[in-house]
Amino acid sequence: MSACAPNPRAHSRTGVTGSVSEVFQEDAERLRNAYEAFNEGGVEAFLERLAPEFQLRDRESSPDRVATRYGKEGIKQLFDSYMEAFDALRLEPQEFIDCGDQIVVALHQRVRGKGSGAEVVGNIAHVWTVRGEAPYQLRIFGDKESALSTLRAEGSL
Repeated sequence: MSACAPNPRAHSRTGVTGSVSEVFQEDAERLRNAYEAFNEGGVEAFLERLAPEFQLRDRESSPDRVATRYGKEGIKQLFDSYMEAFDALRLEPQEFIDCGDQIVVALHQRVRGKGSGAEVVGNIAHVWTVRGEAPYQLRIFGDKESALSTLRAEGSL
């Protein structure tokens, strides 16, 4: 697990007590378990781990997609749209990066095309915001560097 550049802001996860490192470790473990659930049981297994007011922002490079989706139904719609083109989708966390109030997850993504059966692999990044013990917001980026660059530009790092 890596760390972002020093961030003077403390973790402010409502309802969570413990040191910054403990909070990050617990959140990273919850996210790791959520990815495992997704890979084993699909999006339905993943949804139960999210806050009811969950928000998802897809990559800016996906112009055919809705920019922000809300609630568990929003994330289900996004993954259903992915599954229109793919028979399989697997997200494998490679690195969890503590960025203060957010966690960047560098992922190895594997998809298998419907019809062609061709496997496509690549790297993407998720930026998670956690409130209490549940993920509240997910932002999807094309790669880890883009995610970190955006956080720097927003003043989050």
